[in-house]
Amino acid sequence: MSALSRFEQFMEQMVEGSVARLFRSAIQPVEIARRLERAMESQQTISVSRVIVPSFYKAYLHPQDFGAFQPVQAQLEQEMASYLSELAQERNFAMLEHPRVVLAEDQAVPRYSIQVVAEMATSQSAETTQIISGVGPASQRRTHALLLLQSPHGPQPIEIQSTGVSLGRGLDNDIILEDARVSRHHVQLRYRQRRFWLLDLESTNGTFVNGERVAEKELRDGDIISLGGLELTFRDA
Repeated sequence: MSALSRFEQFMEQMVEGSVARLFRSAIQPVEIARRLERAMESQQTISVSRVIVPSFYKAYLHPQDFGAFQPVQAQLEQEMASYLSELAQERNFAMLEHPRVVLAEDQAVPRYSIQVVAEMATSQSAETTQIISGVGPASQRRTHALLLLQSPHGPQPIEIQSTGVSLGRGLDNDIILEDARVSRHHVQLRYRQRRFWLLDLESTNGTFVNGERVAEKELRDGDIISLGGLELTFRDA
């Protein structure tokens, strides 16, 4: 049984007592579940080894629409979180922690509308020491430059797809390196004067190019970049 089918089956069982109000509401629980699903799909962090999707979701409703869900709010939030967890497994997505869903009212939300905010995690404690790398949405794409990430399984190529790329542990970076030696915002790669330049962002463990600590450095093909000890090779074909 699919995640959606199981959720719909759960809703069919909630038809007694005050729960019946849900089925007279202009907004149905399945509609909220679908909006949560779209938020998950649209906010992916693509990595070499996995696809990370948000773990924390907040669905806002107009107070008059929200009122119908209050009697069973806790049950619905729990069931929707389970739905997202199963959906992520079905689609081979990764989450940094078990998903959490919160239903809330907001006067600014129009009647019969649903507004969803999704975040990667509810706290910074979800970070791991696994090394991953990823590239977020890109503009002004250049595909002939790349970084080779040195890993226990050999070099992993990461294309540089923009003229401005950030690297670090934080999930808001273009290239994510979940390693304890790397700062949340470690370095930036900037393309100017027909070359890529590496700019250290006051990282804790420093940035090195070919063994020399740098604050800013023009990169050349074959340069070895060390981010606090995590090594990448810059290639510019």
